[in-house]
Amino acid sequence: MFANWRFERALRALENHESPAIRASAEAEWPDRIMRAEDAPFLALDFELDGLRKDAHLLQAGWLPFEGRQLPLSKAQSFDIRSDAALDPGAVVIHGIGEQRASRGEKISNVIAALIEALSGRVLVAHAAAIEREALQRTAKAVLGVALPVRSVCTLSLEQRIHPNLVGSEAYRLGPARERYGLPDYGAHDALSDAIAAAELFQAQLSRLPPGTTLAEIETA
Repeated sequence: MFANWRFERALRALENHESPAIRASAEAEWPDRIMRAEDAPFLALDFELDGLRKDAHLLQAGWLPFEGRQLPLSKAQSFDIRSDAALDPGAVVIHGIGEQRASRGEKISNVIAALIEALSGRVLVAHAAAIEREALQRTAKAVLGVALPVRSVCTLSLEQRIHPNLVGSEAYRLGPARERYGLPDYGAHDALSDAIAAAELFQAQLSRLPPGTTLAEIETA
């Protein structure tokens, strides 16, 4: 109940914002937390960042809106995000986005506005969702000056609930978690591929949760 009140209060504060994307979020029809999770609207999201620092640059964003058991890939979006900063060489080795590629990306203000509009009325799904949620909120604050309320489901936390006490943190990474459900191995560290991978994992996890599981039972924020 308190989570509902806090979220709705934060939305009301954004109703008159100058950004159309922010107003769309404030005016959207959001799913009730008592809704069955299998019927709810979601948006799978992944960012590629320049490291895991709290001020790390966003270099790529990929997302896919979906409901239920369907993954409409025609609605997927992926953007490189412009950055003129000197990038962390170690992170570049992982995600493959070097300074030349980053300099040709889309303006972050355009990407974040498109993402916020796509997320309106939907619950964010990501593996280790706190990273995506905090990066989105930090960037929305920097670019649009707003404290963006975000509802999220973390597939990593769900996996720990469904398969507790597995040995080692590696067992809960996205790839090994997908393998447990017989899902194919995708190339990691591409934002859209990772977003789709998280969406597929989430759908597999829903099949292991009790029938009628509600959003309130799985949301992390």
